[in-house]
Amino acid sequence: MTVTHPPSSPSFLRGVARRGFLAGAFLLGTAALSAGFPAGAAAQEKLIAVSFPNSSTIGAVVTSLNQAKVKGTEMGYRVVVDDPGADMNKQINTLKTWIQQKVPVIVCVTPQPAVFETIAKQAREAGIKWITYGEKLTNQDATVGYAQYDDGRKLGEYAGKWVNETLGGTAKVVVLGYEKATWGQLRGNGIKDGLKSVAPKVEIVAEQDAINPTDGLNVTRSILQAHPDANVILGVEDPATEGAYKAWIASGKDKSDPKAFIGGMDGTVPALKLLREGGTIYRASMAIPLKSVGDAIVTTADDLLNGRNKGDSIVPLELVTEKSPKAQAYLDEQGAGG
Repeated sequence: MTVTHPPSSPSFLRGVARRGFLAGAFLLGTAALSAGFPAGAAAQEKLIAVSFPNSSTIGAVVTSLNQAKVKGTEMGYRVVVDDPGADMNKQINTLKTWIQQKVPVIVCVTPQPAVFETIAKQAREAGIKWITYGEKLTNQDATVGYAQYDDGRKLGEYAGKWVNETLGGTAKVVVLGYEKATWGQLRGNGIKDGLKSVAPKVEIVAEQDAINPTDGLNVTRSILQAHPDANVILGVEDPATEGAYKAWIASGKDKSDPKAFIGGMDGTVPALKLLREGGTIYRASMAIPLKSVGDAIVTTADDLLNGRNKGDSIVPLELVTEKSPKAQAYLDEQGAGG
């Protein structure tokens, strides 16, 4: 949900409780190749094997991977997705099986990039093209993902502009990050740098990890108890800032407070619906062009297999603000336009 996700996101990506939560309506029915392909058989098929933890439970990721399947069919490929959940050992075992089966292309989300360097090297030595999703490895052929730092910085800059125009340049800021993963560090640093570059007088009163609604709710509730005057909340994942929005309301604060700001990243359905309607403190999201990411997975694989190494495929996130028509457009892309 730099693509990340990052990203991803995306994510958001890894320890990956990422993007969206539309699970029931969009389950992929994914299956690992390890069940039923004799060694070498996969190499005979135009196959793109995607390893994406928690992908079947994250609505925005489902949208991207469904689009990859559609694009793959158009270009003569079969896109197969394996979801190992949060079990990294299971993920690595499946990747090793794919290497034995000599699948043509592996696209992989790497929860801990350093851990995956060895297996990516093994894949490439076996003649397999390796695409890292949302991260960058030393041993890879390309990245499909996001400019995690740059996208975070755009959100921070927009929040800083709002603080200058609305609050005279001062605010008490909470940052909901994800320091356990590189993408989370990049997004978080981008948010803080962008914010400070535009509104240098703001005070960051709290920074804590949160990338899902429950974490966002619980973490923000505690932070607001310690810092009741906090009035700007920025997160590396919309699911976390959705939880922060609920915590704000649950603490008795005005959901339409004209002097408060919440903004997140990835463009999840609940966040986009708040932005579409406007009139709340949820004021911005950096939305992922989900179908473009799905297309990029397949076109990048095709380029590599045909000797056209065009480098990384970076899909920029787009800033969506309150009452912007872009909110509806991104909802429509996720099949949630109503």
